Amino acid sequence: MAGTEDAERFAERLAAELPSLVRLAARLLRDPDLAEDCAQETVVGAWRRRDQLRDPASLAPWLRRSLVNRIIDRSRSRHDELDIDEIEAEWKDDAYSVRPDLVLDRAELRDELEDALARLPVIYRVPVVLHDALDWTAVEIARAMGVGLAATKQRLRRGRMMLVSALAEDDARRRASLAQPMRCWRARRHVSAYMDGELDPETRAAVEDHLASCPTCPPLYASLVGVRATLGGLRDPDTVIEEAMASRIRETLEAEGAALARPAPDVPPRDARRGV
Repeated sequence: MAGTEDAERFAERLAAELPSLVRLAARLLRDPDLAEDCAQETVVGAWRRRDQLRDPASLAPWLRRSLVNRIIDRSRSRHDELDIDEIEAEWKDDAYSVRPDLVLDRAELRDELEDALARLPVIYRVPVVLHDALDWTAVEIARAMGVGLAATKQRLRRGRMMLVSALAEDDARRRASLAQPMRCWRARRHVSAYMDGELDPETRAAVEDHLASCPTCPPLYASLVGVRATLGGLRDPDTVIEEAMASRIRETLEAEGAALARPAPDVPPRDARRGV
C-alpha cells in the first residue's frame, strides 16, 4: 500500500511540473506541438526512471536537465543553420562588422528573433536562450547539458555571435517569408484543415493570402493535394459500402443517440405497481 501511495504522490508531482516544462520547451523550440511532446515525453521518462531520483527535493532540476537533453537529442540539422567555423572566421576578420540599428530593430520583432534563433545549431541555441532569456546561470546550464563549465561558456559566446550574425544577414527569400502576415509554420499547420474545408472564414482567408504570396508554401500545398488525390484513387469500388447500407447505418446510430438522449420514464414504486 505504501508503495502505491508513493507512486501516486510522485505522479501528482510530475503532473504539477508539466506546465513549467512545456513553457521551457516552448522557449527552446519554435514548434509548440513539439514543445508539448518533449515535455510530456520527459514526464513519462521520469516516471519510468523514478527509482533513479535520489533526492525528491531535486525533482524540478532533474526534469529540466532531462528536458534539455531530450530537446538536443531530437533536434536535427537544418539546411539553413549557420556554420560556427564560418561565423568565427568572419568575427576574426578585422573588416567584418554589422549595422547595429538593423540588428536591434530585427531583434525587437518576435518573428525575426525566432527565425534567427532557429538558425543556431541547438547546442548553441539552448545556452543562449537559457542564460539570456531565462536567467539560468552557466553552472545550471552546464549541469543540464552534461558538459563542463568552460564548454558551456564557449557555447554561450559562440551562440551570441551567431545570433547577431543571423540577425544581420539580408537574404531575399528570408525577407519574403518573414513579410507574410501569417508565418509559414502557422499556415502549414492549418493547411490540412483548409484542404478539408474546416477553417473559419477569417483563418481560411489568412491561409489563402499566405499561399498567394509565400515563396515556399505553395509547392508544399500542391504536394499535399496531389498525394491526397492519389490516395483517393486507391479506393476499391467493390469494398465501398453502398449508399443504402451507409444510410441504414446512419439511421441506426441516430436512433440510438436519440434513445440515449431521452430521459428515462418515471417508474412508480413497486408497491404502487401492485396496487397496494
